[in-house]
Amino acid sequence: MRDKLNKLLDPNISKKEEDQILEDIIKIKHDEALKTKWRGVLSNKYKITRNENNSNMTIKFSNTLKIILATAACISILITIQFFGASSNPSDLAQQYLNEQEILHPGASKGIEKRDESRTLAIQAFNNGEYDKSSKYFQSIETINDEDLYYEGLAFLLNSKYTEAIQKLETIKSNERFKQELNWYLSLAYLLDKQNEKAEKLLKQISSTDWNYLHAQELLKTLNE
Repeated sequence: MRDKLNKLLDPNISKKEEDQILEDIIKIKHDEALKTKWRGVLSNKYKITRNENNSNMTIKFSNTLKIILATAACISILITIQFFGASSNPSDLAQQYLNEQEILHPGASKGIEKRDESRTLAIQAFNNGEYDKSSKYFQSIETINDEDLYYEGLAFLLNSKYTEAIQKLETIKSNERFKQELNWYLSLAYLLDKQNEKAEKLLKQISSTDWNYLHAQELLKTLNE
């Protein structure tokens, strides 16, 4: 565990490595929590404990206890599947991935000399999770740029207005600065808007070195099931 945590501090870690390490840590913690829970159940309810002088635990199981343990194992598997988002519905998985990501505006755009109050209010509303208000402020900016359009599109996406999100994000699709982000968020928007073919086309453009590649592969897998 310590090695994994130290690896996360490496400034040169790739997004793919970071995602894998975080997934491993979550799984370890989840498994530990389940073990602790059922160790308590076995000890308190069925008086089953490990011998302090012997690392082995020898128990004669009753039929009732076997059924209970089998049921617990099945529940554990179902919880784990749900926990890691193994969904056969692409739109459900897309919504899960969107919910998991904290999306914040970094602040004032670089290279902008004139202070626009609407932009400031749009950014504040966006970072406060007031996406409807944010999109309205973005639309009132006097001199709008691609970054404004990008975050306006995300505001629509996070506010479940998928058609509007797609329209905004598509307008800046040629901007290389946002290429990886646009491929990812447009894919999610298309999936949530039930336009699976367009989403699949974009997901296939996400290469192994790109942001959210592993999630993209999971989405492609559900699309082809």
